[in-house]
Amino acid sequence: MKKLPASCCRRQGMRTGTHHFLTKAIFISLLTTAFVTTARGQANIQRNNKPAILSIAYFIESANNSVNSLNSLLKKDNYRNKITTLNNPVNNELGFSLKNEILAALKPILDKVKRTDPGKFRGVIENFLGNPEENGISSVKKYMPVLGIFSTVLSLVGNLVIVERSITREDLNQFIARVQQYFSQYENLNTINEQFGHHLQELVERSEEIKEELKEFLIDCICTMDKSLAKPSMAEIQVEVLLQRYYDPQKLQHWLDTSARCRSGELMYPFDAPTSAKLLTSGVKKLQKEFEALYSDNYKQLKELLASLKNTIPDLNEEQLAKTNSEIDKLYNDSRQADMINLNLNHVEERMNTLCRIINSNR
Repeated sequence: MKKLPASCCRRQGMRTGTHHFLTKAIFISLLTTAFVTTARGQANIQRNNKPAILSIAYFIESANNSVNSLNSLLKKDNYRNKITTLNNPVNNELGFSLKNEILAALKPILDKVKRTDPGKFRGVIENFLGNPEENGISSVKKYMPVLGIFSTVLSLVGNLVIVERSITREDLNQFIARVQQYFSQYENLNTINEQFGHHLQELVERSEEIKEELKEFLIDCICTMDKSLAKPSMAEIQVEVLLQRYYDPQKLQHWLDTSARCRSGELMYPFDAPTSAKLLTSGVKKLQKEFEALYSDNYKQLKELLASLKNTIPDLNEEQLAKTNSEIDKLYNDSRQADMINLNLNHVEERMNTLCRIINSNR
């Protein structure tokens, strides 16, 4: 086999060297491009860490205020306090006083007694109806007194039939028939209030669950931002304190500007923050809608009961009933207006949307 001329070998070596040089240049170019792309990605994260964290902080602050407002409304409400006091046997806000009607029905019976002091017996009934809690009725029965008071009054009057021979069974039946129509109205009101109170308590428990979920999200955000903090150490701290201490938007402004970690471009908020914010917003809105529906249903039931009194109660004080109706209307409307102002759900949703927009634009 003939050897190639030296000049050919040199040219072949030059071609091989050129090939290696081009390969190396392309490789370096690719590395440089990857580095620049990565650097740009890190710069993008760095630019958006601050607005993303601040948007989360503002959202949590707003959501927490709304949950607190709703929880406060559920636990203490002027409208609800008003309708529970309607069951008080002493007042006449329903257009009649249960206490006065019982005493009026009792008069024919006391007029017949021989062995019993009518004044003392009447005093026992008056004292019992005037102070139900102090005379053996629990605080729950004080607000929903129908069964406890009715059974006690019937027991006391029934004993007169046994002790006083002049009092007949017919006298007792007439007494029962007369007072039963008034007790029936209180029993209906009691049912309405019991249902309302039960469902409100369920909503209170759910609002506290949402508050706990908000707290878990906040702790996750804090610990993602500051790796030196441990989640267990925050478990017993209230949301308001955590916000003020670690995630207050005004304080975060300065911290983020001076944090070396923020400048490093590392992700400093939970990756699933938009999902968490959406779920929390949805939970608060759903709770509010259920509260409004419950509130509206109770108001409707109460108004129907008050309207029915005109057809079932004789000698009803319609002027007083109209006054009570007007007061309930005012309290109901005032509470609804307060709900809109205090809860400010539109603000929560607006901040949730801002949070999602900022974070998603960073991906």
